[in-house]
Amino acid sequence: MVTMLLAGYLGPALVGLGAVVLLIAGHSLGLLWLFVILLAMLLVQIRNFYGFVLVVGCAVVLILVSWYFPATVQSGLAYVLTWTLLLAAPKPVLELIRQRRGGRAPESDADQLARLTRVPGAVWAYGFLAINCAGLFLGSILLLPVLAELGQNVAEQLAAA
Repeated sequence: MVTMLLAGYLGPALVGLGAVVLLIAGHSLGLLWLFVILLAMLLVQIRNFYGFVLVVGCAVVLILVSWYFPATVQSGLAYVLTWTLLLAAPKPVLELIRQRRGGRAPESDADQLARLTRVPGAVWAYGFLAINCAGLFLGSILLLPVLAELGQNVAEQLAAA
């Protein structure tokens, strides 16, 4: 139960960091297929038609890009998805903290973790925030030099053309 409660708030940052590692290793295409697999796993959890259509649509787009588009487009999409995960990860935690502060989330994941572990809900909530921000910081530190190098290569290719 504790693992499940942690996964929702820590998942995007951890998946984002995993994606950073794959991008640095040069596995953009593999990352796109990993995203397809993760979307397929997410499909099991979807409980409404809109969510089902959205997840299937995203998976179809990823498959089409991985089959029919050049490596530069595949790599670009992999970078955009990775940055999206890293940048978006803190947002739900900030919403959780805001709701808890306003007394509107008495059954939040942080409060459930508090009951299960005897660690206060605020510690869980701010711990989620710290881990997500650390993931964003570490991911940025690792990705920015790679992006600078890619930008330099593109500039050199444009200058040569």
